[in-house]
Amino acid sequence: MKILFVTGADLGFFNSLLVFLQSFAERLPGQALVVCDFGFVPAQAAFLSELGVLAPRPAELASRGVFSCKGSLLRYLRNAGQPIEAYDAVVWLDADLTLMQTGIGDFEAVVTAMQSAGAGVALCAEPGGRSLGTFIDTFSEPAKIAPFARMIADAGLPRSLPYFSSGLFFCRAAAVPMLEHWMTLTLAVAEHPLFEQNAFNVSLLSRGGQLVGLDCEEWQAQGPSLDRVRLVDLGNGARPAARIGDKNIKTLHATSPSLGHLLIAHCRVTVRDRELAGPFKLFLPEALRVHQLQLLASFILTHGERLQRLRLCTRAAEPVEGYRFVTL
Repeated sequence: MKILFVTGADLGFFNSLLVFLQSFAERLPGQALVVCDFGFVPAQAAFLSELGVLAPRPAELASRGVFSCKGSLLRYLRNAGQPIEAYDAVVWLDADLTLMQTGIGDFEAVVTAMQSAGAGVALCAEPGGRSLGTFIDTFSEPAKIAPFARMIADAGLPRSLPYFSSGLFFCRAAAVPMLEHWMTLTLAVAEHPLFEQNAFNVSLLSRGGQLVGLDCEEWQAQGPSLDRVRLVDLGNGARPAARIGDKNIKTLHATSPSLGHLLIAHCRVTVRDRELAGPFKLFLPEALRVHQLQLLASFILTHGERLQRLRLCTRAAEPVEGYRFVTL
């Protein structure tokens, strides 16, 4: 089975992207990955190009922000010579995901289910189980979310329909018309809270056809679910697994309506004799954050020479054994 995995980030998200890249390399070794340039500085883009994963930013998106770029996924893939039609499925993974105990078999099983159901898209309903209407009602100032309300009305969609997450989704060739509409709608709509994901929902529900639903907690545990995650030592030096009850969690998603789940700050990580500093978005709960930092340390040990050559990290003034993490 031929699957392409895709993510994207910008300059401010680069350091956290490295955590994702290490988890991907460990959990899905040898799988095809593309990282869309949503606004990297030249050195960051050069680093990813040298790794062979960069999808350059199309010139027509040069003035657009991260979320407009994400909605233009189809354009990135086409420009990079990686059309969806060349694969059994393309899987989008937000760059603030950390892959846990999962493997290619989990993803292939979803694609098989999609093929059996004749579905173009597989994805997770919004973790709170909200509908389009209840999502809108969470905003105390209706004017802020009014563009989404207009999109729903223009598409003739009932507000009782479920609201979906665009943090992780599978798409097959049958989803191309929906992705085309998503791109057009995202680039045209006035920016508002979660406008890219809102446009995704309108395109999905009006043009997505048959869908395969995934358990959001299992596939991208986030928000309140993070309070219930426990890490399980698998022994033999393996990375830990994540569990909620008896459920194996495939990825942890560093997103939440509560800032109590996230550490968003300028930080410095020292790994032996190299330092990486700048903005980070990590988990606030210590066990989850330590796991991310261990992944980051492994990435720097593997790629530190290239990172330093491109001046993305520096020689540490005070080398350490292992790693050290501080907020600045």
